[in-house]
Amino acid sequence: MKRDLEMLKLDGLVELRNEINQLIQNYKDGYFYICEIRSYGRNWKDNNIYNVKSLQDLCYEYNGDDGIVDVYSNNPNLSSLYNYGDVMFVPTKEDLAKWKDYRYLKNSIPRVEEDLDAWENRDNVPFNQRLHFAPTYSREEVENMKKQLEDFDMSFVAPVRVNRVYDDEE
Repeated sequence: MKRDLEMLKLDGLVELRNEINQLIQNYKDGYFYICEIRSYGRNWKDNNIYNVKSLQDLCYEYNGDDGIVDVYSNNPNLSSLYNYGDVMFVPTKEDLAKWKDYRYLKNSIPRVEEDLDAWENRDNVPFNQRLHFAPTYSREEVENMKKQLEDFDMSFVAPVRVNRVYDDEE
């Protein structure tokens, strides 16, 4: 009987702990946190982080051994965050989206041109070094990409790397 009472108390404490953990997880501190996680070849985003405590827990989980977390946030007070990946300050989610689109376009053009050049020159290289498949882009599409890059709305604010200070460095 006494043992059953102790188990009820323990079950109640576990339930209380779970409720408290859920409250902490869902607490919103007013900032956004966009986390891009890379782990064992998988990449995904976690947009369900609402406070620094939950963010730090995620960064501890993927601390370089099991993965890397890149953090984009409008919280200016992340200098003491312990994280193996990047921590970037960006004012708005829209700025981040525009910056990512711009960076993708800017980095894609040289890579696509290189692939097209290699494909067009495939007859001049040894057979075992030739490309097996034609590029998915055409020269016309590359020119359209260049035009998009020229006309890109540069009104966004690019993310800025947060200089982190760890306890042992203070």
